[in-house]
Amino acid sequence: MRFLIVDTVYPGFLSWLYNERSPGLAAKSFAEQVEGQDQGFFHTAGAWRPALEALGHEVMVVSANNAPQQLRWMVENDLLDKAKMLSDGLVFGTYILRQNQEVNWQIAIVREQVKKFRPHVLLCANLYMFDDAFLTSVEGSYGKAIGQHAAVMPRNSLKKFDAIISSLPNQVEMFRDQGIRAEMIGLAFDERLLPHLAQGGPQHEVAFVGSVSPSHRGRASFLRDVAREIPLDFWGEMQWPEGIETAGLRIRANPSVYGLPMYQILHDSQIVLNFHLDAAGDYANNLRLFEVTGVGALLMTDDKKNIDDYFEPDRDCVVFKNAEDCVKKLIALKENPEKRRAIAAAGQERTLKDHSYRNRVGPLLGLIS
Repeated sequence: MRFLIVDTVYPGFLSWLYNERSPGLAAKSFAEQVEGQDQGFFHTAGAWRPALEALGHEVMVVSANNAPQQLRWMVENDLLDKAKMLSDGLVFGTYILRQNQEVNWQIAIVREQVKKFRPHVLLCANLYMFDDAFLTSVEGSYGKAIGQHAAVMPRNSLKKFDAIISSLPNQVEMFRDQGIRAEMIGLAFDERLLPHLAQGGPQHEVAFVGSVSPSHRGRASFLRDVAREIPLDFWGEMQWPEGIETAGLRIRANPSVYGLPMYQILHDSQIVLNFHLDAAGDYANNLRLFEVTGVGALLMTDDKKNIDDYFEPDRDCVVFKNAEDCVKKLIALKENPEKRRAIAAAGQERTLKDHSYRNRVGPLLGLIS
């Protein structure tokens, strides 16, 4: 089958990719830019590609908001004049297309790609952008449409999708309540990145990689309470919610990191904290579970009722009930490095065995067929 996988990436990753990692990448072909982005290891739904290709399927991966990559595709397919009509001008310094008021260039270019590639399966992982209106605009150019989602629930109509997959059981039920076929398929670790990590031993005792904002109140309160007692290396944006007192916190703040540099930070940490978003409810699901264990660090995560579906607590990872419980367990682990290393090793073994895209692709194909 032919798969067209559509997702978006963080602007911060694109800036690092084109300005730091590969300064000449924007001048290269579409295929070379896709490969260059893939080797930057920013996780998108494109992570399905190797497992699908290994089974003989043809896969095209599109990052809808990657302007130089998408513009190159338009040039290579003799659509430059149409690309010019979609924009007020090209701004390569920050890799964006200035769209006019009538047309969203990201959606418009993906529409051309669907019509050209004519996939048997169109997999869309940004359902805020690619919804029923988009599917209507490419009707007849694809076989089945599959959505992928595990964040704040979209408010737009998604009933034209043949199915939506989610790593959150509660959201599977929410989609079903809307009359949409939905199935639970977990996220996974891309083990291809492991040979790209530098070896040298952990440099950080306790780390957190992510963000804090007014929409992360539960996470913010947890990190505040932990950092009052334990030194914490933090990578990401910190916009503390109103009312969260941050004076005196033992936090060493660092800029946001994406892709391979982020995985290197995780790899270089003894213990990495994870705290799910409110949208996850009572369920463990996020990608950090597999990223941390996959690179060989010890995962400490908030306790959820389905954590046993992925890991055995105290063997593969450590779970905490609240910040106080987390601090107690952190102190104990710091005093017992042998146990810490054993749990980290068991977690990595479990992830590489059970939580790769090789494990997940069977359920995906079963859903499609």
